[in-house]
Order: sequence, then structure tokens, then C-alpha cells
Amino acid sequence: MILYYTYKQKTKVFAESLGKVLQRQVVELKCDLNNKSTLGFMFHALKLTFTNKAYPVTATFPTLPGEIYVCSPIWGGKVAAPCKYFLENLNFRNTTVHLLLTASVPTQQYKKNAEDYLRRIGCNPGNVYLFATSGKIMPDGEVLVEQLREILEQE
Repeated sequence: MILYYTYKQKTKVFAESLGKVLQRQVVELKCDLNNKSTLGFMFHALKLTFTNKAYPVTATFPTLPGEIYVCSPIWGGKVAAPCKYFLENLNFRNTTVHLLLTASVPTQQYKKNAEDYLRRIGCNPGNVYLFATSGKIMPDGEVLVEQLREILEQE
């Protein structure tokens, strides 16, 4: 299963592309942050990031599989607060969790922070993938499918 949170739909393109490659169900993590104005969203996102808090989300799925991929934007160098809420409020002891992260300026520190985070939440830590996203340009899903195939075949 592939779960994702997105505000401007970029991370959704990554999640759907990963779903095509792995042939798995893709489920959106929804929260009311997305209903706020852009300024309201930015204020709340910054507050959550710098207070290191999670933000409630809803998602509908039948059962939690033994392996999941969570696609999240990076907020202040960390996994986005809605994804943190999901990961911190379910029992993932027997689940391998992989993260696919999107950032406008990705750094290896973001990847390290995410790897440390997975170890702290009590799941079976999987792989962490970090992708660059461009300002206002939407990612090309077909290009992503090919890139993801190559990356996953190497493992």
C-alpha cells in the first residue's frame, strides 16, 4: 500500500507513479489543513514543523499490510506533520515502512533525519527515497515511473 499527503498535488504524482511501478493501492492521507487559505496553511505548517507536532489525518483502508510506502513532502527538514500523525498513531511494529520524500532543495540531512525518525517510531525501517521538486512545475508522472523502476530494480 502507498499512502501520501500533499498540499499542492506534487507528492500525489510521486505516489501515483510509485503505485504504477509497484502495482499497489494508493491512498491519500487527508487533513483539514488543506482547507485553509495559503497563508493559513503556511502559518499552521510552520508552527507544526517547529514545535515538532503531528496533525490529525484521515485515511480509509481495510487492513494495514506488512509493508507500506508513505510519500511525504519535507517541512523544515522533517517528514510533514500529517504523515507524522499517521505514522505515530498506528501500531507499525510488524510493518516495514518506506518513505518517499519530496523537497524543493533535497539534502542528505533530510534523508538522515527521516531514517532516524523511522527507527524512533517502532516500525521495521525500510528505505528512504528523496526527490527534488521544482517550484511551480508539476512532476511528469511517466518520467517518474521510469526513474522509480530503475531505482527499485537496483535494490
